[in-house]
Amino acid sequence: MKQFGILLLITHLCLSSICRAQENDTFYFESGVQVSIPVHIMMYRSHRLAVGANFRIMKPITEKTTIGIRADYEYRFTKINNLTIVPDSTLAEQARYRNFIILSLKPNVQFKLQSNWFLGIETGFGYAISDANKGVGLGFVSEYAGPQRFGLFSNIFIGKHFKVVNYKMNLTLYLSQYLAHGHAENALGLRFNYLFNQL
Repeated sequence: MKQFGILLLITHLCLSSICRAQENDTFYFESGVQVSIPVHIMMYRSHRLAVGANFRIMKPITEKTTIGIRADYEYRFTKINNLTIVPDSTLAEQARYRNFIILSLKPNVQFKLQSNWFLGIETGFGYAISDANKGVGLGFVSEYAGPQRFGLFSNIFIGKHFKVVNYKMNLTLYLSQYLAHGHAENALGLRFNYLFNQL
């Protein structure tokens, strides 16, 4: 329940900021690709690189602050040497050695720094789908002690805007966290996005 309270508070703050910024009706969006590697010991033992895509809608509320919401898709691959599964293995053991997807939706806030750098944080919901079984999610993590599809999904990120010819891009380093039942699984990633014109 604490996770839901945190998300509701962040959503309320974002909506309040939008209402206060009615005089600025400019919206922007960005989209791109991302890669990440697990940095927590449990997932690091069983899985490796994830590839994915993201889409963010944002709105400036001050000269140096934007708020928005990001949709993420990540597909994480298992380690090749873990693909052998014995016939009597449990569902959790099967999921440990299978690829999985995490879909997420995260309200966020981003702050402009000097020299085109930016810093941000986002928190929302993540939904995990294992190739072993759609119902198990991240249930292979022993601390979850059973199927775990939904979790609180958060990112803290830092990046830099730049231009390639006339195309606006940004490169972002981010640390992600999937939190459920007081236990977090973390990943470190790199995101490459294209910033589109005004909607």
